[in-house]
Amino acid sequence: MYRLAGRVVPFLEETCGVIALAVMFLAIVVQVIFRYFFRPLIWPFELSIFMYICLIYLGAALAARNDSHVAFDVLFNLLPSRVQRIISACLRLVGAALLVGLVPAGIQLMIQTHVIKSASLRIPWSFLVLVYLIGMLLMAGHLVAWTPRDWRALRGREG
Repeated sequence: MYRLAGRVVPFLEETCGVIALAVMFLAIVVQVIFRYFFRPLIWPFELSIFMYICLIYLGAALAARNDSHVAFDVLFNLLPSRVQRIISACLRLVGAALLVGLVPAGIQLMIQTHVIKSASLRIPWSFLVLVYLIGMLLMAGHLVAWTPRDWRALRGREG
């Protein structure tokens, strides 16, 4: 199971993220070329927005995996190391619980928006909600995976 997750998670976060970035870039290039040299197209704009949304959620999951989200830690750094680790572990678990708590509403929204199609590409809106759900679950998993590191550091094995 860990092997499968070890392949699927990087594929989703890295490979699909790079693909989304490349498709977004190409769609913007096509849009600019057609706007200035031919008749403007609508679908490249829509596609670039869809890919940007994919990139946001997959990139957020990748940042959670690398523990590299932006943090305002001026006051946090003033605390003793032990207290920092306790707060960090608790906040990771609370964050994961909140992200998982968003899943039922996301599934309901996905079901409701499946009949709504985008204007030019006719892609169901549920596709974007699915990307959102995948991103939330990946982030929650990464937050939970980072928590043992904080607890080990509390017991003096790390950090």
